[in-house]
Amino acid sequence: MIAVGRGEWNKADHLFQWMWKNAPEIEVLDLLLSVAIPKNFNDDHYFMFPGTVWRALQTGVLDKELLPVVMRPVVRFVTRSPVAPNNPMPSPIPAIEALIEEHQLLQRIYRQRSGEDETAVIGALGDAIAAVDVFADIPVLMAKALAGGISLEGAGEALSIGAAGLFLRSLGGNPMDVHLHTSINLRRYLLRQDGISLKNKLMLLLTWQSGPEIRSTAGRMQPYPQPDMEAVAALPRRTQEELLDAIQYSIYHQPPTDWSKVANLGLLMAVPEVRETVSLATQYMKSGYDPQALIARLAEIVCHDNFTEMHAFKHHQSIVEEYHATREPWRWMHLVCGAQAAAISFGKNMTVYEEYLELLHAA
Repeated sequence: MIAVGRGEWNKADHLFQWMWKNAPEIEVLDLLLSVAIPKNFNDDHYFMFPGTVWRALQTGVLDKELLPVVMRPVVRFVTRSPVAPNNPMPSPIPAIEALIEEHQLLQRIYRQRSGEDETAVIGALGDAIAAVDVFADIPVLMAKALAGGISLEGAGEALSIGAAGLFLRSLGGNPMDVHLHTSINLRRYLLRQDGISLKNKLMLLLTWQSGPEIRSTAGRMQPYPQPDMEAVAALPRRTQEELLDAIQYSIYHQPPTDWSKVANLGLLMAVPEVRETVSLATQYMKSGYDPQALIARLAEIVCHDNFTEMHAFKHHQSIVEEYHATREPWRWMHLVCGAQAAAISFGKNMTVYEEYLELLHAA
């Protein structure tokens, strides 16, 4: 890993080509993640690229013999030196490693799987994460929970609940700011994998909030908790189909973005009308209506998008998986997050979808 750490991408490429063919593949991935996860602080994609490609390879769609070839750009990407940001800040890794040492987290034996007996602990940790105003408090909460005996799977679920709570508090209007969900979704997948070292699993749980795409949320948040349940209670009663149509109408009729006033997409704020969509989606979920019907309706909506470089699709997949992997009474938040993200991304650019419709009608 010296070559990867030094940014010697050509040497790292050759070494990993040998390792993929001569060592257990999951152990080689774990080695790569030991560098990729700390670089999450510089860019979430340092961590997400290797994890996502590995996950894709495990689906069986690609021949496993192609793994060394497909992982070549991944190794080169992780090896390259991060670009210095305009506003550099100290790495959080020393503080995270200090938490690991303080709580002796590497010396503990952890329960891997969660159970119903952890529901209260998971919910309390998730709610505490959703309520933070300083994101550096999140690894402190997580380290204490791990020291208190929460399972690794349960810790990931709590972080997912917290991510949903923070996303619902977000005032950001950048359609690509969906890493709160896509990042925790990938982390929960890797936490389930045998062969990933305990150190890397701990780092997965303690570095989630460190990525710049997630950190940017911290300065643009509404007070905890969200959504506004008084606004939800004030909505008129609707049937399931009426409410699905109301959610879709709300998303389709968001105010257009005046791009002449957008100097930095990362600083774009969501319009107030997004909260109307959130209230409607919350009413839908709290009414006990069919979640699959909402998932299908949101899928139809996000398929219009070609502005977000597939972030809208990735977020939809993540919120669906997180909904199914999160227990009651917190799972509803993930689908409401999906509606919020759809309201932010819809209509920004739908050229591909519109051209497809023209071709379809012409055929």
